[in-house]
Amino acid sequence: MRTKGLMFLSAAILLAAWEALARHVGQPELVPTIGRLAQAFMDAFLSAGFYQSLLATIGRGFLGLLISFIAALAIAPAMARSANVEALLRPLIGAMRAVPVISFILLALIFLNPESIPLLIAFLTMFPLLTENLSKGIRQLNPDLSEMARLFRLTRRDRLAQVIYPQIKPYLFSGLASAAGFGWRAIIMGEVLSQCLWGIGSEMKRAQNYIEVPDLIVWTLVAILLSLAADRLITRLAVYRIPIHFRRTARPFPTCPSEPVEIHDLSYHYGVSHFSIRLEPTTVYGLSAPSGTGKTTLLRLLCGTLRPTGGSIHPRPAAPIALVAQEPLLLPHLTALENVALPLASFLDRPTAIRIAQELLGEMELAGLESHRPTALSYGQQQRIAIARALAFPAPLLLMDEPFKGLDEALRQRVIQHIRERQANERRLILFTSHDAEELRLMADQVISMKGR
Repeated sequence: MRTKGLMFLSAAILLAAWEALARHVGQPELVPTIGRLAQAFMDAFLSAGFYQSLLATIGRGFLGLLISFIAALAIAPAMARSANVEALLRPLIGAMRAVPVISFILLALIFLNPESIPLLIAFLTMFPLLTENLSKGIRQLNPDLSEMARLFRLTRRDRLAQVIYPQIKPYLFSGLASAAGFGWRAIIMGEVLSQCLWGIGSEMKRAQNYIEVPDLIVWTLVAILLSLAADRLITRLAVYRIPIHFRRTARPFPTCPSEPVEIHDLSYHYGVSHFSIRLEPTTVYGLSAPSGTGKTTLLRLLCGTLRPTGGSIHPRPAAPIALVAQEPLLLPHLTALENVALPLASFLDRPTAIRIAQELLGEMELAGLESHRPTALSYGQQQRIAIARALAFPAPLLLMDEPFKGLDEALRQRVIQHIRERQANERRLILFTSHDAEELRLMADQVISMKGR
């Protein structure tokens, strides 16, 4: 409220100063009073040409932004993923940003129809900003979150809306805000110089030709208000959060494996060398080995994140796979409840998914924290949310990489007890890693040592 009050006070001071200046000069057609400006605004507001010019500029702005955004979406991923593509396009984009807008307009006046010039200027101004920001955002995407989405079989819609979009969102809206700010000014400048039939810039030029200062000021104020409205719209879009898309009706989950997983002579560049094991279905295996001896690498080979350099896994476990990574890999814009329910959205309707998520959070002793976001929780609480998410998702294979890290001894024992109780009914194949002998004793049906294999 205080900020708004100061803004109104500032506006009132400016209006009072302008009125004092206008009365002092005494030439209302050159320095119009506030009353004369109000009359000019009403005259413009009541004329049909006002709306034609306003809509013409708005249409050029949004069409230019749309074309620029589509072009940036097509090019930015290639620039982010390929150094060669970036090296090829960087000089062009740099030139588009460096060349003064007026130079583009003057060149376009020689070759193009005046009506098309503002739209071209909009593209040349907005496209480089959007492309650079989107490519930066794509480079910052967390590959572990993308892998989590693949294993949990998120739909394309939820992968885009819940995993990819929130990560590039700051870069996207920074680019949109900059593009809109520069774009509106460039479009109006293009309308002024190309003298389009309709447009805010065209009205400014006509007012200047006939020395109609009140009309020129009115159209300047309209341009300012239009820019402010565009900024406000972008701000509102930036805070909008896309909801998780659940199925309307439930569909069956994958069944548990009926045959063992045979790992034969498996090797990778590091960590795993000529490793063989037979993993029986419905069994809980604890993988024990010193740090740096390949436990995490083996799990990543099993879930398909890494490709082996030798040996085989048969049958090759295919997603969906429930995973608890060393880091929780929670989505920060979702609540604890939504993080657990997200993998279920591909299979279940919302009420059923929410009920299961609430039940699992209760078992992990997180009741009352359902509406909290991960950044408001401790590492141990985040880790338990990740465990709840994996348990809620009934994949035939559950992989857990040091899942009880960050939990005190008593809590760890209770969490293990809940997992064992669920395993008695669900009978999955579970493989987890641990350094702790007590965890292995409480959790595992069989302990595997990678040392010497």
